[in-house]
Amino acid sequence: MPDLTIRPLDAGELHLFDHYADPPASGVGVRSRPFHEYVAEGQCRPGWAWVALRGTRVVARAAFWAPPGHDHPFSLGWFDPGTGPDRIDVGAALLRAAYAAVVTEDYAVPTGNDRPEYDLLLPADWRQRPDAHADATDRITAAERAGLRFFVERLNYRWTPECGLPPRSSRLRFEPATDDALVTDVLADLCTDTLDGYALRDVQRYGVRRAAELTIEETEAMHGGRTWWRLGYDRAGDVVGIVLPTLTTDFATLAYVGVVPAHRGNHYSDDLVTEALHLITEDGHTVMYDATDLGNAPMAATFERVGYRPAGRRVVML
Repeated sequence: MPDLTIRPLDAGELHLFDHYADPPASGVGVRSRPFHEYVAEGQCRPGWAWVALRGTRVVARAAFWAPPGHDHPFSLGWFDPGTGPDRIDVGAALLRAAYAAVVTEDYAVPTGNDRPEYDLLLPADWRQRPDAHADATDRITAAERAGLRFFVERLNYRWTPECGLPPRSSRLRFEPATDDALVTDVLADLCTDTLDGYALRDVQRYGVRRAAELTIEETEAMHGGRTWWRLGYDRAGDVVGIVLPTLTTDFATLAYVGVVPAHRGNHYSDDLVTEALHLITEDGHTVMYDATDLGNAPMAATFERVGYRPAGRRVVML
């Protein structure tokens, strides 16, 4: 690839990111808002956006994302390797250069990753559609050649008032989750038997107790704070589960929801999610985006029973 130039974009050049020659029409990698809006809000910055050029033509691009105010990127949010016959090689070379630049010796993010994860947004039917499957495969293959590895595939869901707001639970009472010791105990109980890839990874890395503490620390640092955190109790006064609604930079979400093992099988997760929806909407928020691992069928069923609509998928590579 002697005719290829790979480099980051400077402050006055970020508009070149939108000069990419071949944006996919399949919906693969498409985000909800234009790139320049993320730049304006400080979620992407000079040095985090990279391009591969042939002459003045942008043939591939990649950009990292972080919430405003963070020194290191959390994730690779945009990646298009191009459409030419050498697109996989070009894409891999672009990612290798970009990752080498942003993963410095002092790289550290609250997620605990040792480098930005790659979040590849996909249509829900990407495996059934030849165009989407081809576009996704190009990006996954190039990322693998650059050294990233598949971690998990997630099902994305969206809730708005048009989906309907279920009535609040009549079998659980909810209390603010203000006692750190109790919250840690509940989360640790949940972590011992989890279908969530991120939670399982943290347990394997740090042990059950520290994994629970990290969930508290990471969620408390999000924009929603602890305003809506709730523990659910049954009529006997036993803790049934916990839900941690919060805010990202773009929308409301459930950072964590779970039913303790002793009370599973009763659809209590429906009650927990419904309570979160009421709390969020009472505070004026009208859109919830949530996700669960492809293999977590019980949580996916909860979202669908409560009224969430499918909103695509996400492949995570680390």
